Amino acid sequence: MSVHKQAMELVLKAAEADIAETFVERGVTDKYSEAGDDVVFDVAVLHAYRIFVRICESQGFKADAAFFADMAAELAEDMAHEGAQGD
Repeated sequence: MSVHKQAMELVLKAAEADIAETFVERGVTDKYSEAGDDVVFDVAVLHAYRIFVRICESQGFKADAAFFADMAAELAEDMAHEGAQGD
């Protein structure tokens, strides 16, 4: 198993634990509800931001939250556009 795949497995396990904890904290009992979707989205974005910060720090850059938000929005827009073209 590659280092990348191992790292992704660990990130997913950490996210699963954070999602379960956040369900309890927010009192969400139906993971298929809109509130459940919100939990998964919030945890995914938080994990992505944490990874962004760690990569920036390891490369000697200052992590910029506004830059992260702008780039994430641009990436999401590009992916939505690509998805619409594939339909």
